[in-house]
Amino acid sequence: MSESIVVCRREFHPEVLEHLNALTRQEPPPTRNMLAREVCAHLAWYSPDGRAATSSAKVALRKLERRGVLRLPERAMRSAGRHRLRRSDQPLPALAGVPSRVDQIRALQLHLIAGPEDPRHGLWNDLIIEQHPCGDAPLVGTQLRYLIGSEHGWLGALGFGPAAFVLASRDQWIGWSVGARLGHLRQVVGLSRLLIRQEVRCANLVSKVLSLVLARLPEDWHERYRVRPLLVETYVDRSQFKGLSLSVSNWLRVGVSSGRGRLGTGPADKTLKDVWLYPLHGRCRQQLQEEVPAPLTPRSVEQNLAQAEWCEGEMGGVDLGDRRRKRRAVNILAARWQNPSASFYGSFSDWSPAKGAYGLIEHKGPEISLASLLSAHQETTQRRMAAEAVVLLAQDTTSLNYSGLRQTTGLGPLGEARGHGLWVHSLLALRPDGVPLGVLDAQCWGREPVVTSTPRRGRNAKSIDEKESYRWVQMYQQAAAAARRMPQTQLVVMADREGDLYELHQAAPDGPPNLHPLVRAQHNRNLVSHQKLWAHMAALPCGHRRTVEVPRRAGQPARTAAVEVRWDRVEITPPAVGCKRSWPPAGVWVVWVQEPNPPAGVEPLDWMLLSDLPVPNAQAAWQRVEWYCRRWTIEEWHRVLKSGCGVEQREFRTAEHLQRVLAFDLIVAWRVLACVKVGRAMPQLPATVLYTLEELEVLRAASKKKASCHRHWS
Repeated sequence: MSESIVVCRREFHPEVLEHLNALTRQEPPPTRNMLAREVCAHLAWYSPDGRAATSSAKVALRKLERRGVLRLPERAMRSAGRHRLRRSDQPLPALAGVPSRVDQIRALQLHLIAGPEDPRHGLWNDLIIEQHPCGDAPLVGTQLRYLIGSEHGWLGALGFGPAAFVLASRDQWIGWSVGARLGHLRQVVGLSRLLIRQEVRCANLVSKVLSLVLARLPEDWHERYRVRPLLVETYVDRSQFKGLSLSVSNWLRVGVSSGRGRLGTGPADKTLKDVWLYPLHGRCRQQLQEEVPAPLTPRSVEQNLAQAEWCEGEMGGVDLGDRRRKRRAVNILAARWQNPSASFYGSFSDWSPAKGAYGLIEHKGPEISLASLLSAHQETTQRRMAAEAVVLLAQDTTSLNYSGLRQTTGLGPLGEARGHGLWVHSLLALRPDGVPLGVLDAQCWGREPVVTSTPRRGRNAKSIDEKESYRWVQMYQQAAAAARRMPQTQLVVMADREGDLYELHQAAPDGPPNLHPLVRAQHNRNLVSHQKLWAHMAALPCGHRRTVEVPRRAGQPARTAAVEVRWDRVEITPPAVGCKRSWPPAGVWVVWVQEPNPPAGVEPLDWMLLSDLPVPNAQAAWQRVEWYCRRWTIEEWHRVLKSGCGVEQREFRTAEHLQRVLAFDLIVAWRVLACVKVGRAMPQLPATVLYTLEELEVLRAASKKKASCHRHWS
């Protein structure tokens, strides 16, 4: 088979299908579980808690078999009833003096069952089997179980599980598409068991228990499955109950079930039940309606660099409203790669391709922009990220000086006496060894001229989205969207002192569990302990001593710095301005890197690194330091962009045209730096991975000429 097949929103390449078919022909053949794990490994198919999504992979394998491209081994025989609830053979514990009013119950609490090994797991089974209408019917898939306890004894039990795959009344209330449902269904949880013991007669007990469990359910579910639920659904048998306790607890009755049960496609032979919903978040419908991008097929950076038609891979997926525009975009990227330091016109061999390129850059339609031209590269960047266990995301701002373009519109000031131009804020994805994986996002703008300066306290009182610094938060949000597509990859967003925003530290706990900030502190923040950040860290003993290789900077050569490392967890308080005064404290881990004895005349290293990643020991602390050192790679990339690609030498009539050309230079600068870094990180890699045969011939000729000149002069 020469074409890929998309099944369950996953792309199965021909080589993957060939590998699976080869496995099925082995003797003895692998089990379906083994094949599912193999699929998860090849496609990086993981659930949000990092475990292989074998259940979904089995569904995909069965669909591939029905298409005739794969023959699966026979199913293993299962013993009947092995998943049904089992009794503990212990009598139910007695109740003592249960009052008739819920406010008189002493020490009412919920006990979360940790798992089958929990001593009270059997008690939960016994209660449900003996007194719940479902009896010993199993709970399937993801689940949480609670016991309702008090000083009077165990009053009942609750059980939560996965939501129904399709439920017409619920789906209509949410208003989501099929794609959004497939992407967000795990954020809907089903209340599948609710039991108050038959001996208990206590008014309002169900309402009280529901309020207790719904208050803690999001955190408990997130702790176990790394997904924060937004909505709870349940069913009420209308022939036996009216659902009054749900109604007074602010649940919403949205319709009636179809009577087909969980399997869905059979006859409607089940009991009709009322469908009730409880939103756990004020914007749950809006969040559940958001479309989820298609899953990623991982691809290593070495594979992308080795592609002969790499320009097609980085630019071929753009949507510019016309196939001819897409072809021109691919041709522009190829031309810029052939001669990165040339002017834009000088990149083309003659007038005809240059005319087509200028036509694309100066097109008047809104469909061509920096964002649209980068969209395909961003997608391939995320594929490269998905192939890694850890990805560092460095964000930084740089300026592009176009002071010579006096007739160009849309430019803005660059600062005091620095002329006019544009600002670029980028998010560059890196491997921990420093190899760049691509540009995850980039924004470019011209500042408005400043008429009067705003007092500092007035700037602090502004909402974050009214400030230019909001771009740091936007990049973090872009990283969060990428993190949700690759739950098996840990993403670390790095920022220098400009990115030390309280909003970033506050957003970290609510983001994807595989996304973490790593920010160099600028502000000496107040702590909950009534200390200042620097003073608190200075009082700690030195925990580690190492050396850091500091690259050359403006006016300073590269050097080796001997540093001391301290770390601790602190609670920082919000800024005491505007509405931020009422914000809760944020817990962060701090790693302080200090150079106690710098060379004379050299500013010492002083990095106060803040993150939500735990730092239990010196090894973890030093890892954070090594990661932050990789942030310098984005500055190298900026130098390649300006010196190697000559991005500040472009001449166009508008800032919008300059931004469109910038999209191509951003990609070319990434590839230049990636080739250099891959060669250093993997010197054993064949040269043909990075260069074409023609380029290698030129390099050999240049090397021979250099060697000949050296022998002549020596």
